[in-house]
Amino acid sequence: MHEAFKNANDPVNYLERKKDDFFINFKISCQGATSITSFVDFLRRKLMPAIYDTIWKIMVQRIAGDMRATCPEFNGNRANLEKHILYSLAEEENFDKYWKYIQKPKEFFRDYIREHITRYCSEKGNENIKNFLNISLGDIKNTILSAIHKSTKVAKAKGSTASGWLDLFCDHLGSNLIFPRRDLVSMEHQELMDTEFLKEAMSKALDPAMREVEAYFSCMHMGEIVPDIEEILSEHLCGCWKQCHFCNAICTNTIPQHEEDHSVPFHLPQAVSGFSYHKTDQFVTDVCTSDVASDSTFVLDDLQEFRYKKYREAGGDYATWSITPDSSNQPYWKWFVCHFRSKLEGAYGKRFTGKGRIPASWTKITKQDVLNDLKK
Repeated sequence: MHEAFKNANDPVNYLERKKDDFFINFKISCQGATSITSFVDFLRRKLMPAIYDTIWKIMVQRIAGDMRATCPEFNGNRANLEKHILYSLAEEENFDKYWKYIQKPKEFFRDYIREHITRYCSEKGNENIKNFLNISLGDIKNTILSAIHKSTKVAKAKGSTASGWLDLFCDHLGSNLIFPRRDLVSMEHQELMDTEFLKEAMSKALDPAMREVEAYFSCMHMGEIVPDIEEILSEHLCGCWKQCHFCNAICTNTIPQHEEDHSVPFHLPQAVSGFSYHKTDQFVTDVCTSDVASDSTFVLDDLQEFRYKKYREAGGDYATWSITPDSSNQPYWKWFVCHFRSKLEGAYGKRFTGKGRIPASWTKITKQDVLNDLKK
């Protein structure tokens, strides 16, 4: 940080960075009446990075906005997104993906979002992206033209210098185009003998500049823009990622650092997280919401034993969850346990035997039952 600050503020480095600018301004000063053409060329070159950057940001926002409006996965909150994720997981029946969802949910969600953005950009989104680009180019061009005309009109009436015209120009651009006025200080002492000619020259120079920008974005590999779109969608769909210590269910609070207790509408069979009965290799197939209504107990790593009814007494993260008794029947994870029984046994090194035997009623749940339930 210290070295970066030193380099950024070192006079020698500053002069080295501005060397070309100063040379161009010296040439402009020597050209007399023909200096406006060089002035316009200098300003155009300074504008180009700002135009590229602004178009990029507009494109990112518009694509993210369109995905939120047209893609069912992204037009709600994270609970809606999770429902679509669970649906796709059930359709694919890929245990490795399930495993990542259970063990690293935040990472899984980001992968899922990135995959959908990539698909959007490479398939149906192509035509939309072209339209967004054309609209964005038109908007920026009109913004610059408007700033040129308004600045020239005022400068002509006031008899402004180059410095005055540049001030007006940057003011009229406003927040529509982030164009640092400080990058133009080397130009502000130039004389503007003909502001009308300046307006015409600037307007004429804008067309090839915008064609250059259009050519760049038209040929750009859309994979370059995916991370920025992902950032917007992920931020919109973020929330708390805390997982229940018993079953790995993800807290559904939409605020990352919320003050209320963690909670989730539906908890999972504890076998999903690898939970087993003390001193056995037998999975716990009970669901947390039924356990907290029973006299069952659980044992921590330090061998302290607690009743599920008083799970908060275990302290730590246990005390930050609100798990209320609930006997409602959600088939999804019961089907998952049955369908991936051997995979879960292999992954955790435990068994669905003894007290951890899978209830017979679970085996009757079909994949279609699960998909239909998610559609409700």
